[in-house]
Amino acid sequence: MIRERTAPTSGFSIDMGKDQQRRLYDRLMEYGRSAAYPFHMPGHKRRITPQGMKETYRMDITEVDGFDNLHDARGILKEAQEFAAELYGAEETRFCVNGSTGAILAAISAVCSPGGRILVARNCHKSVYHAIEINGLRASYIYPHTSQRYAVCEGIYPQDIDKEWIKYPDIQAIVITSPTYEGVVSDISGICRAAHSRGVPVIVDEAHGAHFPFSAYFPQSALQCGADIVIHSVHKTLPAMTQTALLHVSGDLVDRERLRRMMTIYQSSSPSYILMGSIDSCMHLLHEEGEALFDRYTDRLESLRRDLSACRRIHLLSREDLDPERSIDLDRSKIVLFAGAGRGEALYQRLREDYGLQFEMAAPDFALAMTSAADDEEGFDRLREAILQLDREYREEEEGADWEADRAKMPRPEQILPAWQAVRMKKENTRPAEAAGRIAAGYVYLYPPGIPLLVPGERISDETLVRIFAWRRAGLEITGICEEGPGAEEITLQTVIEGEHV
Repeated sequence: MIRERTAPTSGFSIDMGKDQQRRLYDRLMEYGRSAAYPFHMPGHKRRITPQGMKETYRMDITEVDGFDNLHDARGILKEAQEFAAELYGAEETRFCVNGSTGAILAAISAVCSPGGRILVARNCHKSVYHAIEINGLRASYIYPHTSQRYAVCEGIYPQDIDKEWIKYPDIQAIVITSPTYEGVVSDISGICRAAHSRGVPVIVDEAHGAHFPFSAYFPQSALQCGADIVIHSVHKTLPAMTQTALLHVSGDLVDRERLRRMMTIYQSSSPSYILMGSIDSCMHLLHEEGEALFDRYTDRLESLRRDLSACRRIHLLSREDLDPERSIDLDRSKIVLFAGAGRGEALYQRLREDYGLQFEMAAPDFALAMTSAADDEEGFDRLREAILQLDREYREEEEGADWEADRAKMPRPEQILPAWQAVRMKKENTRPAEAAGRIAAGYVYLYPPGIPLLVPGERISDETLVRIFAWRRAGLEITGICEEGPGAEEITLQTVIEGEHV
């Protein structure tokens, strides 16, 4: 029960009748500066704070009177989530303080029964595979077409979804990542029509598209395309703190109560009010200033893209580079720059070391910069000048040639065991010469973007090993291998001990 206090000079007074519309952040600030003494968590008591973090610690509270409970929201958090739902056009929206990862785990756990079958785009984030593993699901994969010229995954073709029902009529859910890390957008409307005709829900990991609804310059959000669950990482492309996300749900194909329960399982029972305050403040900023903010941003972004498109040696990925039947749009906030086959890491390092520009990621063929409405003119000018200068320096004959062969093709390892079984079996570290043909006991991926090249239970092929060594030669850091020395051959992979599986 929420009680009204009567001595604001010595405590903190809340009249819920007239205070409901106030923002969470404002109330946290007021509470932090009040004289209310905290005989409750957290242990810093808003009194012992690291230098420079006093204001942040003042707002760091637990579920005290007047601040609601995320897992049973009835007051200010309920209203904050309803505000976000209205802003995005969702039927229901829930705050996530465990990032999109927690939301993806909850969503898949909510719509699939243990041991059920799920249809997944093979270029999904590792959290999707963890949900498959945790729930003991049987996974069927749709492999996206890959651009041979630019080595990026294209969108998922809706007709490929239809074909899967011939083989697997027991599919319980579909999971698609759109946009991809590179900004490629799939035909979510077509995918939803195919799924809904069979009563199957569609989960869209739109973590990188939280900004889509706020400007016509960007692609249409999966929310407007009919997806049942859409997940946004607020912190990725909007002005919010790291680890903040939103889970939106619409339609009648998702058991809402089960979804809420799963959100309580995959999120802390003591969610950070600082993170929730950051989400709420971001939502109000978008509501009040979003139009002007995004008008300035898209004008600057379009100017930058126009200038970079004129480069002769460094190529900026555009919609025209993609197959329009598979990739219906491209998020132009992503600056994906190709300097030649096998030169992505070199471009990334030059920008960081020589120009002080820290990009989001390096891939074998490209470097990727993420922009947002918080970028200013100075930042765009620095990026523009750096790329134009490097473009003048590069020569065509400098392009690497050893990465050309099948560099864009995604290996398709044979599934021998379900992931949940493989990770529980006895395992050993195996050198590459002996690993071919063995069953993987761990994940192998680049992070970012966190898309598994190899999933536990899959047979390790020569093609997969070739890709791993190509990544190493390109200077990329690979998660899931054990490096035992500086030589290219001195690595091991986790494999299931032979004879331990049927």
